[in-house]
Order: sequence, then structure tokens, then C-alpha cells
Amino acid sequence: MKIHHRILNNLIKNNNGMKLILRDDSSTLDIYISNNLVLTLKLENGDIESNSEFIYNSIINLENVNMYIPKIYIKED
Repeated sequence: MKIHHRILNNLIKNNNGMKLILRDDSSTLDIYISNNLVLTLKLENGDIESNSEFIYNSIINLENVNMYIPKIYIKED
């Protein structure tokens, strides 16, 4: 299944206190939950949208972190 930017946004929106912050002049992304740094990712480029699937999968695979993961609805053709 392909994860789109909209799905990543729903994950962030449904988890109060989750923030994605790109470091200045780099492609390093810091992920905060409740003002605690829980994950740092090195992206191929500084574009969150093109790396949405990598970011989403990295977040949902975190251990010992409580979060709500919304159900993903896929439209059938």
C-alpha cells in the first residue's frame, strides 16, 4: 500500500502534540511527541511530501510510544 502525504497528515492531526520539524538547511527531520524528541530521520531530500511513506512507517514502528493510528481507507476501482 502506498502512503500519501494526506495519510501522514491524518496521523499527525489525530495525535495531539505530534510535530514534524525539519532542521534548518538540512534534510534531517525531528519528530516530537508531547515536546519530547522521539525520532530523528535523515531524508534523501528536505521534502516531507515525497518521503511520506518512509516517515509514516518510521513513526508507527516506534516502540513504547502511545499514539492513535487512524484506519486507512483505500478506494476500490
